[in-house]
Amino acid sequence: MAKKIKVSRKKIKQKDEFITFTDQVIDWFNKNRNLAYGIIVGAVLALALLSFVNYMVRSRRAQADRLLVEAFSILNTPLASELTQASILQGAKNYSTQEERADEAIKKLSEVIKRFGRSGAGLEARFHLGEVYLSKRDYAKSLEAYQEFLKHLGAGSSSAAILEVPAYLGMAKAYYSSGDLKNAQIYFQKVLDSKQDAYLAEATLGLARVLINTGKNDEAKEKLEMLSKNYPGSIYDQLAKIEMSKLSSGEKSEK
Repeated sequence: MAKKIKVSRKKIKQKDEFITFTDQVIDWFNKNRNLAYGIIVGAVLALALLSFVNYMVRSRRAQADRLLVEAFSILNTPLASELTQASILQGAKNYSTQEERADEAIKKLSEVIKRFGRSGAGLEARFHLGEVYLSKRDYAKSLEAYQEFLKHLGAGSSSAAILEVPAYLGMAKAYYSSGDLKNAQIYFQKVLDSKQDAYLAEATLGLARVLINTGKNDEAKEKLEMLSKNYPGSIYDQLAKIEMSKLSSGEKSEK
């Protein structure tokens, strides 16, 4: 038989704590109805504003990314000479010359920078603008674009940081081709100091060419021998041997 539990009359009369708290909340709400409505409306408006701001940020980012993709699409569009006649007749997009293609890409990249210059897309557009101008042999504008990229790199998208070393390499090539061997040497060395494998061979070859053109033949020979040793059978090995041949005959490296 179950044991009976006696509950005192005092405990039965005691108010439940949850119900008591709820009663207090309702009582406060009734006494401060206007203030309560103000708090609720303010919270709803704050959430709505936050949602709107997030939407606008995402929308701007999507627009910037779309324009950047359009610029890449232009750069990847083939020239008419690279297509078959059948493809051209079928309406395949193409450009008549590299100059025409580059100019269209510059327009699109410049639009990204103008509209979204402080975004990650705007930062990447500055880098690629430097690349396009370098391909056009407009070294002054190429250097300007690379410098703007590096200037804004700290405040931009962290994903763009992977383009820092390629920007140094682009600047080194622009300086070298424009005859500024001092700055070319500085930026080729920056690439080498980064120790990023993807760019070391090209930077080593570039630095060797700078050294040849500044009369530092022994240092240049050392760089070229290192290049052939580290990249046997590669295009850089072949180019190093060509430069060694020029060095032996007393020729300068071409810019």
